[in-house]
This record gives sequence, C-alpha cells and structure tokens, in this order.
Amino acid sequence: MRLALGLLWLFPAIASAKTGLGVDVGFYTGPISSSVWRRLKADNQKFVIAQAWGGRSSNEFAAAQLAGARAAGLKTAAYVLLNYDNLVCPTFAHPMRDERGRCAGDLIPQERAGGGWQVRQGLTALGAELAHVAFVAIDVEWFSSTAPSLDAAEQARRIDFILEAIDELKSRHKKPVVYTRNASGHWSDITGCGMRTPLEACVALNKVINDPSAPIALWDVEKGTPVLDKFRPHGAWTRRAGRQYKLDTRAFGLPAGRAVDLNVFDLSLFSSTPVSRRVVVTALSVQTR
Repeated sequence: MRLALGLLWLFPAIASAKTGLGVDVGFYTGPISSSVWRRLKADNQKFVIAQAWGGRSSNEFAAAQLAGARAAGLKTAAYVLLNYDNLVCPTFAHPMRDERGRCAGDLIPQERAGGGWQVRQGLTALGAELAHVAFVAIDVEWFSSTAPSLDAAEQARRIDFILEAIDELKSRHKKPVVYTRNASGHWSDITGCGMRTPLEACVALNKVINDPSAPIALWDVEKGTPVLDKFRPHGAWTRRAGRQYKLDTRAFGLPAGRAVDLNVFDLSLFSSTPVSRRVVVTALSVQTR
C-alpha cells in the first residue's frame, strides 16, 4: 500500500476541525515537482514547513519549495536549526555538497557569532517567500556527534543563542515557534531548563516563552498518531501547537530516496497575525521595548 494514498483512510478523523496535517521538508528532500504538491493537496495535507537554515548552511531549495507549496494552495512556514559553536560550511549561503549531502570543505567561523546571524541566513534563503511564511521555528536539537555539555555556563550561553534567535525574528515581525523534543540531547540538555528551574538564565528564557501577550508555541516531536492531546508537559510548555509524528516518510510521489516528515498542527498557528513586539533579551536579563 502506498502511504500517500493511505493517509486519508488511516487517519480520517484524528485531525479535528481546528487541526490539520502537513509535512516538513529540507535540503534532503530536494526539488519538489508540481505533481507532488498536487498529490499532497489531494491527500488533505494543509501546510508545508521548509528548512531555511540547517545548522551549517542554508537550504538551497527553500524558496522554490515554499513557492511550489503555496502555488498548490498549501499554507507555509519555515524553520532554522541552530548550531552553538559558530561554525558553518565555507559555502553556507550557496552550499556545495558531497555525495552524502554534507557541505564540502572544512568548517569556518561564522561571520558573526550567535543565533541572530543564523536566523538572518535562513531568512535570506527564503527570498520572496519570506513575506508569506506564517511563522519561523527555532529548531533546538543537538546534531553534533558529541553530547552537549551539561555545564551551567555552557547551557546559559546556548540559551543566549536561542533568545537572540527569537529576538531576531520578532525584530523582523515574524512569529517565532520552538521545535524541540522531550529526549536526551534536546531541550533539557541544551538549556538545562525545566518549567520551574530557578536558574536566572532559565527564568529569563521561560519568561520570554510564556509571555502572556506573545507566547511562543511548541512544535513537539513524538512518534505515533497525529493528535495534539495526551501531551506530557516538558521544558517551558504545558501544551503543544504542533507535533511531528512520523519521520522520513517516502510518499506523495517523491523520487526514490527523497522523504518528508509528517506533522499535525493547530491551524491557527498559520494565521497571519502580525508580530510587532520586539524583545531584547539575554540569559541574565529580560527587557521589552
């Protein structure tokens, strides 16, 4: 059975009227033909979230992926995967990749340290499609081969990366979201923060995420069926607005070896509510203006 044709009857009533199914894509998905977008639309997929920045380099297909999705009638968003060592591919803006998809050449220092610079590279990669994305997710997950240090000073430094990335999005009037998971090597290890962690850096981070006037929604990762309920609170969140429920899915007529991830979202997150409020933050202080 082909999954692309089976999603409708496998999960016909799981996504409620307020939720919808969709996919996320990256450079690994490559160019996506109009026939694939039409298949996605016919299979009741509502949105696509494209990788804009992949930790070391831009997604060279991002703008075309989003334009194709939007032309097919899908809602769009993007995500930025942060690195915390300030190292990028030499061809980060226009990647040259080896046969395994990795950027060619030894890593080089970023032109400017921090998460804000990485967000700017991702937004640049979106081109004209930046104006149409409903939100940009900050992807907080560890992709290095060595585990993240649990030293409190290192965690506070990584929190600054996240806060700077959020601030950069708000300064550009783009809605920030956080993508992470309740697992080793992700939010709790990267930041050292739980819901009630008293460390000053965590208090600052949680204050920004749970700001009553501009809360930052969670895009969670949990394999299973496409529902948002039955959520186990973690990090700074008691609920989730999105869930990545199946990874590396070869479906919808994609070429051999190409895949997407499957998601369910509260579709209100794809509304065009403007973001007019900028938050200037560090791990040691929070100031709004």
